[in-house]
Amino acid sequence: MNRARDILTNAASFLLALVLAIAIWTNASEAQDPVLTRFLEVPLKIVGLPADTVLAEVDAREVVQIRLEGPDSILEAASPEDFTATADVSRVPPGEPTSVDITVTGGRPGATISFITPESIDVLLEQQVTREVPVELDLRGTVARGHNQGEPLLDPPTIRVSGAASRVNELDFALVTVFLNSTAETLVETSEPIFYDRSGRVASVTGLDLSSQEVTVTIPVEEAAGFADKLVTAVWAGEPAPGYRLLSVTVDPPSILVEGRPALVNRLTSVRTEAIDITGLTQSFEQAVTLDLPEGVTVDPEQTVTVRIEIEPILTTSTFIRVPETRGLPSTLEATATPSQVRVVLFGPLPVLDALAENDVRVTLDLFGLEPGTYSIEPDVSVPDRGIEIRSVQPTAVSVTIAEPEAEAEATPTVAATEGEPASTRVAAATNAPAPRAATLPAVCFLPPNEAVDEALTTICAGRQSPQ
Repeated sequence: MNRARDILTNAASFLLALVLAIAIWTNASEAQDPVLTRFLEVPLKIVGLPADTVLAEVDAREVVQIRLEGPDSILEAASPEDFTATADVSRVPPGEPTSVDITVTGGRPGATISFITPESIDVLLEQQVTREVPVELDLRGTVARGHNQGEPLLDPPTIRVSGAASRVNELDFALVTVFLNSTAETLVETSEPIFYDRSGRVASVTGLDLSSQEVTVTIPVEEAAGFADKLVTAVWAGEPAPGYRLLSVTVDPPSILVEGRPALVNRLTSVRTEAIDITGLTQSFEQAVTLDLPEGVTVDPEQTVTVRIEIEPILTTSTFIRVPETRGLPSTLEATATPSQVRVVLFGPLPVLDALAENDVRVTLDLFGLEPGTYSIEPDVSVPDRGIEIRSVQPTAVSVTIAEPEAEAEATPTVAATEGEPASTRVAAATNAPAPRAATLPAVCFLPPNEAVDEALTTICAGRQSPQ
């Protein structure tokens, strides 16, 4: 009896110890990897669509939100790709709105799906049909005068539309609009048609399958008999003023519709304007002109032809040689420039360059604040603001020496022979001595030869004449 009691006591102690151990282990595990909750969004797929049916209406939701519960380590690795959310419409009858349950499968071991939203979606299946919807043309405007319009061609003439019967059967036609705007040649235009329902309202084709998204419209346009579109050739005479050139001649419009007997019209290759005189012109201008038409050929009086004449100055270069001017040099100093001349090349309109005066092109050297010494000065070139460009200045720097002026040496007086002046007076001036008297004439005769002594002095020295 006591033995049985001991065995029961030991067994109870063992079970209690096991439960406590499991509890402790569970608490420890949960502390390291706790059980959490995580939400995922899984894409929704519609499956089981019966043949020859389409989804006419479906819930706009494209994803299903699920709530997972499990250890953090497992939830951290979970992703939407681990799950599949589907709505099976295989048993949905066509034409009846039906609510279909959503099923979520997949997942990871240890993670449990505890919540799904939405749990179902509303769908409407319809029979799929295909129709050929005719294409119609809305033609606005007319072809140019003197031209005939052919039968328009639509490609494709019908558009095959597939989709839900309720939407496809409501379509009436597809409309393409083309504007002619006085078209003078065959017009080919591609545009997207607009669909209309049987009530005459614009119908949406979003979600429907179209055999073509665009329609190409071809409208043949030909010249009528006796009419033709001819190029206009501008005629001018003379030359612009010297120094100017003719840049371009343009005609607006470049061609014009003429009318007459077919033989005369077909013989014309172009239509010439009256001669425009450009002699001596210096500016561009526009002029309305008349046409030189052969007899029997006319144009629409409302058509005006304008000729634009572009005239511009001839651009060239010209060289000017200038002696530099100094500025800012005190009056107590003098400056010597090496080289003494500067070569300036200008670029601009020829008439402007030819009209430049001497003072229009100036070269100056800025010597403000400089003391005696030698400097390298960059020349400053000034020209009138008449569209002239300075292309080059040579040399680019001038050597300038600034110094005080040297004292002038005393000049020795010279005697210039003056007609009517007594020879003795001129000799005295040459020797810087007073004029000699008659008694001292012999001494004068011993003076060195001098070109200023004329024949009168020679006569006195020879004793052939006494001084008065």
